[in-house]
Amino acid sequence: MKHALQLRQTQRLQLNAQLTQSLKILQLGRAEIDLEIRAALDANPFLEENSAANALDVAFDAQALAESDSSRVERTSQGDERLGETPSQHATHEETRWDEGPYSRRVDSDFDFSSEPDQSMWADPGNVLRQRLLSELALHRLNETDNLIANALIESLDEKGYLTASHPEICAILANHLRPTDEEIDAVLHLIQSIAVPGIGARDLRECLLLQLERLDLSTPGLSAATKIIDKHMSLLASHAYPALMEKTGEEKSGLAKAISLIQSLDPKPGEQISPKPTEVIIPDVIVRNVENNWVVQLTRRDGHRVRVNESYRDYLKAPDAETRQYIRDHMREAHGFVRSLEQRDQTILRVAEAIVAIQQDFMTSGDHGLTPLTLREVSETLDIHESTVSRAVDKKNLLTPLGVYPFKHFFSSGLGNRSGVRVSARAAQARIRKVIESEPVDRPISDGALAQILGAEGIPIARRTVAKYRDQMNIPPAAQRRGLR
Repeated sequence: MKHALQLRQTQRLQLNAQLTQSLKILQLGRAEIDLEIRAALDANPFLEENSAANALDVAFDAQALAESDSSRVERTSQGDERLGETPSQHATHEETRWDEGPYSRRVDSDFDFSSEPDQSMWADPGNVLRQRLLSELALHRLNETDNLIANALIESLDEKGYLTASHPEICAILANHLRPTDEEIDAVLHLIQSIAVPGIGARDLRECLLLQLERLDLSTPGLSAATKIIDKHMSLLASHAYPALMEKTGEEKSGLAKAISLIQSLDPKPGEQISPKPTEVIIPDVIVRNVENNWVVQLTRRDGHRVRVNESYRDYLKAPDAETRQYIRDHMREAHGFVRSLEQRDQTILRVAEAIVAIQQDFMTSGDHGLTPLTLREVSETLDIHESTVSRAVDKKNLLTPLGVYPFKHFFSSGLGNRSGVRVSARAAQARIRKVIESEPVDRPISDGALAQILGAEGIPIARRTVAKYRDQMNIPPAAQRRGLR
């Protein structure tokens, strides 16, 4: 084989350090960019915080959040009227039934705070539960043996309040101190179950619900039937076998309905009443407002203005020491590059948000029903930037709208064609499916095939299997599992 030298001209894309840093910073979320800025300030002596810009951004954040929180109820009420709903249809944490949780209506508010403001957001919920139980048990003046058993039992409770250890495991835990009998363990366990919130200390769901029923007044409507159902016929209740339940309990339809309503009012996770999980607060990156019938998009914080380069160090570039000059030159270059990357991040996020709002204006007034099919490619072509840049810009970013806070990715969805050739967003189809299910008769739930026919009659051709897929994505059970009693 003969060897030869050849000259060949090719083109290739090579990322320099500045571009690499800009792409990395663009993809960071709100919390991550804070850490990145703090790390840069610590590592580079030529960067400093711009206190004036930070004060303006904090004031802007407070104003934006306050306006959103004060007007959220009014806007939600107006939105309900537009969609033919009532405000009562919006489920809150307290109103959600335990067996309806997977498909209760989502409230798009991320500015709700814990009901216990003095509880640290980093506190261990299980530890809060244990401390509460131990403090109440201290009032009973237990002897040393019962006190050791009580501590072992309480330490074996999970965050929901369930006992996760069996009697032999409790004995193994206490092996170095004593060997309690099953009767002694049961006696202390019954004491724990009788204090605090009903249902705590149960070993399974059945016992948890029975403990709560035992605390109710004997005159409570449906109590006897509810106790019989939970004690012996939970499998029939889970499968919605109401005729079989009426036969087993001897109740008429109205009596069974009262019993099931009572069961639905019980709490399957009583431990969370004492130690609720801290609410995650999401601070939006962009806010959109209606100003004189025009949607105006603004950044809630301009990260590019939070830091600045201390130019006073430029005087040291004339230092006689070459190593000092090189150190200053390199760090000044890094500082300027970092600030430039932050500014580019702000501009790109704002441009992408403006493009999204321009396309999804109907969403701002109608919610998911007004979503337009949208892809990353369409935004990239509109802004004349690469699709991967749009992907980084929408990742972990949130938009504050009149209807609540939504991630940027919520506004991107595939489309379904209708008879007139107009594409309908898949999210809009999901919203319509949810709306139909929410208004269905309790005793006659609508099947997936019927849902497909309803949407088809409204100009949204959709297959039954697609309805089933969307329903599963929204955590809505099949029609057979949604059937109830009037």
